[in-house]
Amino acid sequence: MKKILHAAKYITEAGLEIEKVLMAETYSISNMYNQLRGDFTNESVSWKRLICNNKGCPKWIFIMYLALHERLSTKDRMSKWGIQVEQTCPLCEQELESHHHLFFSCKYSTDIWSKVLTWLGITRQVYSWEDEVEWATRNVTGKGAKA
Repeated sequence: MKKILHAAKYITEAGLEIEKVLMAETYSISNMYNQLRGDFTNESVSWKRLICNNKGCPKWIFIMYLALHERLSTKDRMSKWGIQVEQTCPLCEQELESHHHLFFSCKYSTDIWSKVLTWLGITRQVYSWEDEVEWATRNVTGKGAKA
C-alpha cells in the first residue's frame, strides 16, 4: 500500500491529475510511462550510429563513448581532480595534454590519423575532433570492416 501511495507523488510531479488517471476508461502502461517520462523521448545525439550497432570490441566502444563525451582521463582532467602529473603531452613533448590536443592538435597523433586514413583509402586531410565525429557520423555506413 505504501508503494502505491508513494507512486501518486510521481504522478502529480509529472503534472498529471490522479483523478483523470483513475477515471480513464482504458489504461496503457506505455502511455503512462511516456507521460511520466516527459519530453525526453525525442532527444538524440548525432553520433549514436557510431556507438549503437557497432561490431567493435566492447572496450573500444566504451572508450569511444568516453571520448565523445570528453571524459577520458587526460592529464589536464587529472590535474583538475588534484592528481599531480606532468601535464606535457608524452607524444610531442611540446604542449599540454588535453582531449583536443591529444587527438588532433598533436603533430604525432595527426600523423597517425593521416596514415590510418590513407590505409583505409580515404584521401582527405585530418580535421578537428568535432569535425571528425561529424564526418564519421555522415559517412560511416554499412557493417563491413571499413565502416
